[in-house]
Amino acid sequence: MSSKKNYRLATDENGSPFVLNSKGSIDFGYITEEMNLPPAPIRIAEGDDNYGLRHIELRHGDQLRNNGFRSAYEFVEYVSGNFTEIREGIGDTYLLEVHNDHNDTLFVKLVRDFCYWKVISGGVFKLSYSKKKKEIYSGSDNRPPQPAPDGEGFSLSKM
Repeated sequence: MSSKKNYRLATDENGSPFVLNSKGSIDFGYITEEMNLPPAPIRIAEGDDNYGLRHIELRHGDQLRNNGFRSAYEFVEYVSGNFTEIREGIGDTYLLEVHNDHNDTLFVKLVRDFCYWKVISGGVFKLSYSKKKKEIYSGSDNRPPQPAPDGEGFSLSKM
């Protein structure tokens, strides 16, 4: 089950295939128990016009490139592995943020069975964008855990 081809069998609840990170895993990052949310990996599906990698590229691709990212994929991988803050979003979503002279932000939502955190959208925002939103986690001194190499721990049984 370690070949990249087999990972393509894993899909989100809508049947959209998960995207592989640059190390060949479907897990782009992790939210741990210490971050005050249910622990689970962060994943992104190819998606469509409303969510996922396709949505981010269509709606925010130019904005991301204007801020130094080559693609939505590069942006998602960067924020998933380097976020230092989590804030409440709208409804049952959360914002994963990397702060620099602006906010690099991913919108994530926990899938019903608590199997993974699903990337819905993301973009580059003004620092004031989430300032008034409730802080769930701040770990600027701690780097979030990185994805397991080559899909270690990956299981189709939970998909």
